[in-house]
Amino acid sequence: MSQSMILSFFGGVSQDGSSWMADFDRVLYELARWLLPIGICLLAEGVWLETWRKVELLACYRYVTVRKWWRQKFARVLLWGVWMGAALFLVAMAADLFTARGFAAEGWKVFLLWLAHIITIMIFFLVLDMTGLGRGAPAILLLLEGGTFLMGFSNIRIAGGMYGMWGMYFQSEWYFGETGISVPASLITELALVVFSYLAGGILLARKAGMNGTCQ
Repeated sequence: MSQSMILSFFGGVSQDGSSWMADFDRVLYELARWLLPIGICLLAEGVWLETWRKVELLACYRYVTVRKWWRQKFARVLLWGVWMGAALFLVAMAADLFTARGFAAEGWKVFLLWLAHIITIMIFFLVLDMTGLGRGAPAILLLLEGGTFLMGFSNIRIAGGMYGMWGMYFQSEWYFGETGISVPASLITELALVVFSYLAGGILLARKAGMNGTCQ
């Protein structure tokens, strides 16, 4: 029986970086599959941000202050990340059920790590968009994802600190045991990054708006 769609596209790279027997051609192939749904989410967010930009000034006036406007926009992107992550995962689940592969027993673990990771990536996109790097943000984030994974995969001593490793079930302690990435540490770090991004974005917008913090 072939591997389920959920594990193929959302489980990450199944190779063991600490093993001398790692097949690097397979590593790159599995990494490309991992980056595909991430790229889809970033593309959808880019379209949404371009649409939002057309009514952004009116939306800002509606909320009067930059702080309220930023809170609303951040919450929408957060919700958008949840919906996009869940929708893609449900498509893969439906494909597995349709082809009689069934739902993988570890599916909920894969989903938890994937959802936390894709939300963080989409929040990063939002902050980069505010700095004027919106159109180049997807490429930057995909390079960040792929580059940090390859660094962590090639050097197991720094793997736990590499962003690209955190969302992969196959690289986590749930799959590899003690040699895998700590799940609590990765989830807590990603939550901290989301909070930091919110605070950083608010500061950036406040500086652009001036001391009064209004949309005028």
